[in-house]
Amino acid sequence: MRHLAAMKYQTPGAHAMSDRRNPNPEPADWPEQRDLYTDDIQCEYVPRYSQWNILFCIGLTHVLGQRPSELRIQTSSGAVHGIYNDTATTVRGFLGIPYAEPPIDKLRFAPPRGKSPSSSPIDASSFSNPCPQTSSWSNESILNVLPYTLWNSAAISEDCLYLNVWAPAAKHREADRKAAVMVFIHGGDFGFGGTSIAYYDGVNIVRDNKDIIVVTINYRLNVFGFPNAPGLEPSKRNLGLQDQRLAIEWIYDNISQFGGDPERIILFGQSVGAASAAMYSYAVREFHIPSLNSLFQLEEAYLINCIQYPNNPLIKGIVMQSGTYTTGPISRHENNWNRLSNDVGCGSAVDSMSCMLELPMSKIVDTMATGNYTFLPTDDGLTFFTDFPARAREGKIADLPTLAGFNEKELAFIYPLHASSINESEVREDSQTEFNCPILEDLQLRLDNGIPTWRYLYQGNFPNLSPKPWLGAYHTSEIPLVFGTYNVSTPYSQPATKAEIETNAWVAFAKDPRHGLSKYGWPQFSSQSQYIFFPMLSGLFTFESSINPGLM
Repeated sequence: MRHLAAMKYQTPGAHAMSDRRNPNPEPADWPEQRDLYTDDIQCEYVPRYSQWNILFCIGLTHVLGQRPSELRIQTSSGAVHGIYNDTATTVRGFLGIPYAEPPIDKLRFAPPRGKSPSSSPIDASSFSNPCPQTSSWSNESILNVLPYTLWNSAAISEDCLYLNVWAPAAKHREADRKAAVMVFIHGGDFGFGGTSIAYYDGVNIVRDNKDIIVVTINYRLNVFGFPNAPGLEPSKRNLGLQDQRLAIEWIYDNISQFGGDPERIILFGQSVGAASAAMYSYAVREFHIPSLNSLFQLEEAYLINCIQYPNNPLIKGIVMQSGTYTTGPISRHENNWNRLSNDVGCGSAVDSMSCMLELPMSKIVDTMATGNYTFLPTDDGLTFFTDFPARAREGKIADLPTLAGFNEKELAFIYPLHASSINESEVREDSQTEFNCPILEDLQLRLDNGIPTWRYLYQGNFPNLSPKPWLGAYHTSEIPLVFGTYNVSTPYSQPATKAEIETNAWVAFAKDPRHGLSKYGWPQFSSQSQYIFFPMLSGLFTFESSINPGLM
């Protein structure tokens, strides 16, 4: 059995790191092969991805010398100034919006705090720096060859709690209708990843559909997001999950300013992003009531119960792509705090926290780069539990319509690209055990609670995404189809047509989580075993309406 921790990646050597956000690095700081420039007055080059150079076309911004009013948005974080994110000026991009105070200095291992309003306009024209991390993939990994990696990985910073919003411009939306909102949580084993990845670009979903907004969020990772230090109080263990919740609260409070409907927000995540969405269904908020010796306090306790997360999730549905709370990495409860703390010279005693707070970020990250450290969510009684099934049977789960599935050959991507073949039976068996079976268990618990669910099996095998025939539908390979970013230029680029690739099902779910997929022709998951192939997708997805015992 292979666990995701065993996916062969190499840690880099020295990192060029920053403790402050640098949204517009000088050319000397850019990764290699960033050699595309333009003299077009209507286009400004903003370095977003390595190797795959993208132009931000901001149209009237240059022509008029100031941003149009629809690019200037007032939020709880302050005034935000965005850009037109496509040549037709149909999509507005607001990139790098802070949703929390920078978790630096004494806030390093503290729960996130909402961002206080900025006194000056926030330039939302480029991505923020990624959160501290060390992982990089081997040159023999498909995840390194294709744009699944961060373009600005050398600019990591603790000041990383930012989000990005892609929203339709006035010419691309119905004046009297608020747009549905799709919030994406990235994967990465809770140790690496971020929003500045080419395949996570939200432009195409917004451009190719009416009345839809896409949001992607950064959250703290590895030891910075999941410290689990000795003696650490539960409310400070899973900071990365708390970051996600705060980002969702920010979106709920502010998305109407961008033309979005706060009552039509869904989460969609991949791998541990999917696991995060699953865990979000169960999370609770911590409140402190000293005693219940008065009627007023009893009423207060009742009100508090009504705003627990399962009763007030703020979102209306979740999509789990290749993950749930028991998927591969989540089932490993490893704690490397003591080892890391010792290795950086802080010892392993209870007071090691104070020492770790004083260290430069670079010291911690460089030390992590030399060893195999894993930091994951642990049971805090708030965001992560060891008894998810029991809680579901007690009804302690949010009533959120759910779309979930996995890829036929999830673990094919751990093989090096020079391989002429792989152990097909092992890959399929491990994909079933690591992904399909946990997802089936999760969906059955939701079904038992009367929650509408849908299920898929992705089987796509495109040469530009799977250049080796044996790769097939590997882990992450569905992402470019969901985002519509399959045409991003890569060494394996081939022409693709809109007829081949569809994001419509995800959008239909976002617009109406309870009925959208049924109207789209996708039957709900049920207790009877059957397979249904959806013709619009030419067999790329197998839409499953039930549990198939044979897959277990």
